[in-house]
Amino acid sequence: TQVRAAGIRAEIFPDSCKMKKQMEYANRRSIPYVVIIGSQELEAQAATVKDMRSGEQRQVPFAALAADLESRR
Repeated sequence: TQVRAAGIRAEIFPDSCKMKKQMEYANRRSIPYVVIIGSQELEAQAATVKDMRSGEQRQVPFAALAADLESRR
C-alpha cells in the first residue's frame, strides 16, 4: 500500500510457490526490483530489496521502502 501510494507500480506474485519461480517471473516481466518479505524480514521490520539487473540485495526498513524505491527509478 505504501509503495502504491507513492505512485510506484507494484504487483504481488499471485501464487505461493518456490522463490526461483517467482524470480523467473520477475525476469520475464522485466521487473527491475523485487521486494522480499519473509519471516526474517518481518522480525527485522525491514524488506529485502533485490536489484534484478545487478543481483545486489539490501535491507530497507519498512518505513523507508517507498522512498528507497522512488530514489532508484
